[in-house]
Amino acid sequence: MIEPADVSPLPEALEALKQADAIVVGPGSLYTSILPNMLVPEIARAVTESEALKIYICNVMTQPGETDDYKASDHLKAIRDHVGRDLFDYVIVNNGEIPKKVQNQYAEKGAKVVQLDLDQVTKLGCKVIADRLVLFRTYLRHDADKLSQHIYQLVESWMFKKR
Repeated sequence: MIEPADVSPLPEALEALKQADAIVVGPGSLYTSILPNMLVPEIARAVTESEALKIYICNVMTQPGETDDYKASDHLKAIRDHVGRDLFDYVIVNNGEIPKKVQNQYAEKGAKVVQLDLDQVTKLGCKVIADRLVLFRTYLRHDADKLSQHIYQLVESWMFKKR
């Protein structure tokens, strides 16, 4: 829920969504970063009505106490269940192997790898871009270069089809 329920976004935010060629959501905390923005009624409506390409970038790891045992489809279902509609054309998700040592490090804090359940994601109407999208230094992070390359290719293809 969002309180107050009648909260309004800035007009500039609505205009940006209206003018966008692509709307990219994520990665981020599902319940504390992504959903609060999508629960603003006019934002969800603007995303839905936009002719832009809509892309969701799925987290690599679950968040303890928040997305325990969530698969990729669970992220999309949570957004749909809270917003009341499907929002995304594509989901970008990591399918690269995460070393056991790194998984164990995250498991100590209650986090697990977000699994790609391809059949369920496609049943939700999303096309899937799956690739090895993680880097590990001190923490797991999305590989910004690879991620931006996928986004660029999707947007370029989308714009070409619109012509």
